[in-house]
Amino acid sequence: MIESVSIWAAFFAGLIAFLSPCVLPIIPGYIAYISGISVQSASETDKKIDWSVVYAAVAFVVGFSIVFTALGAASTFVGQLLQEYKAVISKIAAVLVILLGVHFTGVFQSPNVKKWLFVISVISLVIYGYGVFSTGQLLNDFLFLVAISIALLIFYFSGAYKILYQQKTTEVKKKPAGIIGAFIVGVAFAFGWTPCIGPILGAILLYASQQETVTQGVMLLFAFSMGLGIPFIITAAAINQFFRFFNFMRKYFLLIEIIGGLLLILVGILILTGSLDKITAFFTNLF
Repeated sequence: MIESVSIWAAFFAGLIAFLSPCVLPIIPGYIAYISGISVQSASETDKKIDWSVVYAAVAFVVGFSIVFTALGAASTFVGQLLQEYKAVISKIAAVLVILLGVHFTGVFQSPNVKKWLFVISVISLVIYGYGVFSTGQLLNDFLFLVAISIALLIFYFSGAYKILYQQKTTEVKKKPAGIIGAFIVGVAFAFGWTPCIGPILGAILLYASQQETVTQGVMLLFAFSMGLGIPFIITAAAINQFFRFFNFMRKYFLLIEIIGGLLLILVGILILTGSLDKITAFFTNLF
């Protein structure tokens, strides 16, 4: 049985990706590109719904959904092959999700990043030291905090975090022709690795790799795709209203980044401690 909590979490992750500061602003441009209309004419038209634009948006969403869903299937399949090492992989995946969450909050771009990393490291060591003192064991439950702080230091000082700030997109040279062209651009979009969608997609894929069946991994990535795709289609159907919505949302971009990052960190901690499975099981039994 596929836990509904995980499906809704993946859907919400897709929605966060849509609202992120490096996706939401480019939505009108994508809609204009795949449909052949200009952003100006789209914003000035009195036509309530231009169905040709909606059809192009649907084809675009289908394109990236197929790629994301296939990645989910592949991730779960690989995870099944490594079932023997699932416990270790789960811990590593959890730490990576936490790193991606910290990245998403924008901490690594802060001028005080070294100070924050120092504070995190000191707090982790103090809590771990308390764990050693209270239990008398070096391998206590707080050791994961030290592992996370070390991973953060390596992630930052090695420069690995900069990779996530590099936008990698697949260029489509010629203007797409109708539905097929929009579908191709959607596939190209899925292979892009933007600073905002990368951490969220990566976290969902890591979680998908821990699922018991390929179907579960497919459903997770499909839910993520719908969270990202449904708002895109709605935007295409109501482009005028989108510009007003965008002007409203832009002042909350920083808050969206912080909330999204904190949620990723929380998910990583839940995976690391084995609590996520307990929570999903609880809600599954409840409903």
